[in-house]
Amino acid sequence: MIDAIYIPTLGRPNQITWDGLPNFVKDITYLIIQPHEVELHKDKQTVVLPEGLKGITNARRFIYEYAKNQRYFVLDDDCKLAHRRGNEAQCWHNGAKTKRIMTEDDWSYMLETTSKWLDSGDITWGGFRTGGLPPAGKEYIDNTGTAEVFFFDGKQLPSADELDWSLSTAEDISLSLQLLSKGYPNRVWDRFVYLSTFIAVGDEGGCATWRTLDIINDNHAKLIEKFPEYVSYNGEKEMMNGIFKKIKIQYKKAWKQSQTTNLEEFM
Repeated sequence: MIDAIYIPTLGRPNQITWDGLPNFVKDITYLIIQPHEVELHKDKQTVVLPEGLKGITNARRFIYEYAKNQRYFVLDDDCKLAHRRGNEAQCWHNGAKTKRIMTEDDWSYMLETTSKWLDSGDITWGGFRTGGLPPAGKEYIDNTGTAEVFFFDGKQLPSADELDWSLSTAEDISLSLQLLSKGYPNRVWDRFVYLSTFIAVGDEGGCATWRTLDIINDNHAKLIEKFPEYVSYNGEKEMMNGIFKKIKIQYKKAWKQSQTTNLEEFM
């Protein structure tokens, strides 16, 4: 059973992710909000952050600690969740043809199946793959990275104090690499994917209110410094009136090396 779904949000009166949820999913969903936005979301279930706690990474750490005894999802507040079905029942998103938005039946199947994965003890966390990537040809991928949509079994994962929460952006990449390199197995849905703009520019609310290209590039450099074996530069792209330094992440390598390390320690 999935106990709860959490959506950290800031400055976004129009809730994209929330609006796409079926009612039975909304019943277990909570917005994670700043104290000054209580009135903005009084029609929804909320959890209010401590006064003075700011930034998406700090909000994610708060959720990680708050839900440490739960099985739960964490969703970005600006994504649409879709079902990959070849050329069937497609919709349009940001001008590009993508798979159809998840139905109530999709949500029921996804939540029930995710719970079974966690019941097995072989999976401790995971998420959705981005719909911008081509289909994997199978329902899910094991031991890889995810972003924007995560699920966790809080009881099976390390404490928040054992993890690094220092990056203000690329925090999804950092968390995925930390858990995989520490030997915590995951599973990422490819049947179900998230659809969103990679980096919101001029958007209302959220990270768009403070995130700059310099901050993004600086955090990418810190990722490479922290995980030199798994993260490297992979070209450049003009965006946000500057040069975005792209990176390549080797999630599978992080997982495989964790298993070698664990085996050596055991022997």
